[in-house]
Amino acid sequence: MKREVVLYWSGGKDCAMALHEISTSQRYRDYRVASLLTTFTEGFDRVSGHGVRRSLVERQAESIGLDLLQTFIPQQANMLQYEMVMERALRAQKGQGTDVAASGDIFVEKQRMAIFKKVGMNGCFPLCRRNSRRQAEELIGLGFKALVVCVDSTVLDASFAGRLVDENFLRDLPTGVDPCGEHGEFHTFAFGGPIFSRQVQFRLGETVLRQGFYFCDLVPEDGFEPRV
Repeated sequence: MKREVVLYWSGGKDCAMALHEISTSQRYRDYRVASLLTTFTEGFDRVSGHGVRRSLVERQAESIGLDLLQTFIPQQANMLQYEMVMERALRAQKGQGTDVAASGDIFVEKQRMAIFKKVGMNGCFPLCRRNSRRQAEELIGLGFKALVVCVDSTVLDASFAGRLVDENFLRDLPTGVDPCGEHGEFHTFAFGGPIFSRQVQFRLGETVLRQGFYFCDLVPEDGFEPRV
């Protein structure tokens, strides 16, 4: 019997790659991702820190074929509030028999490990310590489609928001910017690839600057391929 896994799900490329790895690698043959866990900000109905609309993340989960567990934090929440929400959600999953929590972190945070330990769950980090450049190239080579939805204005200009993660994007990144954005330089939304039964459809909306970050809005649409 396989061990059930709950996967931290921001909707971005790295958690999508982690799901693919757990689902296809012999290393994780005894694991089965049973659900995705996403945190939204109350009042905004968007992924915390990424700005992606909840409806798009719900479409992701539907295309992937997994349950989406939704948690909510207050606006301007501090780390303690976030940890309390995540701990409560993980304890609920633990009570239902899920004993493994996974994430797409390349550089695993001690805080995340501490939460897993506190609730008595084992951590699973399929991308841990991978070379960021090779990881990004593998993602593209596997056919994943991801769009940049948020960039730190102190390291990247507004032109990077709304771009497709491809070879040209990697080539254009300034020196010192992690190719996977692992230092918070940028965040993405995965809308197609081997884990999806169909692409998530949207159009590009407005790009705005908020609290030092450029956010590119993605507006859900039906009936055609995404305009990127």
